[in-house]
This record gives sequence, structure tokens and C-alpha cells, in this order.
Amino acid sequence: YEIERSLRFNSGDSAYLNRTPSGAGNQKTWTFSCWVKRTANTVDTLFSRYTASDESGFLGLYINSDDYIYFTGWSTVYLKTNRKCRDPSAWSHIVLTLDTTQSTTTNRLKLYFNGELQTTSAFSAPTQDSDLVINAAAEHRIGNYASNYTNGYLTEVNFVDGTALDASSFGKTDTDTGAWIPKKYGGAHGTNGFYLNFSDISNTTA
Repeated sequence: YEIERSLRFNSGDSAYLNRTPSGAGNQKTWTFSCWVKRTANTVDTLFSRYTASDESGFLGLYINSDDYIYFTGWSTVYLKTNRKCRDPSAWSHIVLTLDTTQSTTTNRLKLYFNGELQTTSAFSAPTQDSDLVINAAAEHRIGNYASNYTNGYLTEVNFVDGTALDASSFGKTDTDTGAWIPKKYGGAHGTNGFYLNFSDISNTTA
């Protein structure tokens, strides 16, 4: 499976993608997956809901300027990885899975990096059966929150509404090289889910 195209984000252009669902989807259970290649040591936002600078209006997955991967509310750090994402020559695969219906706290939020479930230096599990603000009927963004604009490339962006998946749904280990490589996601995306492969280059609004 070959990825043909990606989308470049340049912070100097204040560029980002945005979408507002017409109605709320499942705010307890979802999966976000993407391949990313960073080009600068900045705050690189992968996926966010940003409508206000408080807990009711912000939730985001991003690679911070310290190179660690975070999933936070405005003042709550739900997850910070022990592993850094900082190689500008490499593509990396990141998968975030939310399932607040789980009774075990560590099963409610998981992050995979190149196929491996990550350990964390900070972890605050969402309350069981709680609705987080992502997947509400509000603006969601790729490449930005507040004044933080991404520098880098993104491709194979999947958001799966209503299903908690692990990294094996989107990637696999190359049996010859041992490297983690992409594979086509074959499942459903749910009510508010989406898939972006950036194959349409007909114009800037494609």
C-alpha cells in the first residue's frame, strides 16, 4: 500500500483545516490516526476542537515544542508520552484511541506511536462514561489551535466515530525490514468520521 500524496502545513501561512459537524457524534468513543512528518520544532497540532480558551471549548492532540506528544484540555493534561517525536527525516504514525466506557482507567485513553502502545510521563484518565468535547457539533481543526500553527506534513488522516481501534487497523510491520508501514483502513468511519488522503489537488479548497 503506497501513499501518493500528503499536505504540507506552514505556520507562516497560518494554514489549517476545519470542519463543523452538523450534529454531535459519539463523544465517549472514537479513534484518530495520522502519519506526520515534522519540519520544525514548533507546537504541531494534529487534531483539535477549539472554540474557547477553557475546558469546555478546547481539547487537542499535538506534538509540543519539547517533542513529546500530548492530549490535553485547556488546563488538563490527559496524556503525555515518554517518547519523543523529533526526527525531521522520518514519517511517524500516531493513533489516539478514546473509550470512556471502559472500567479500567488505562483503557479509556491510549496512544500508539509507530505501532507501539506508549507509556506516559503524565496520565489523567477521563471519568468513566464521560463525554469529552471532541466530536461535538462545533468547529474541529487539523493543523491549529489558538496561535499554534503546524509545520510539517500530514497524510492518511482517519477519524473513526464510535469505535476504539488500535494501530493495527491503520499500519503493519514490514516482514522484510521490521519497519512500521501504512495499510489501508478497511472499516467504517461512523457518523462524523472522515478520511483524508489529499489526493485531490485541483485547487486550494479541494
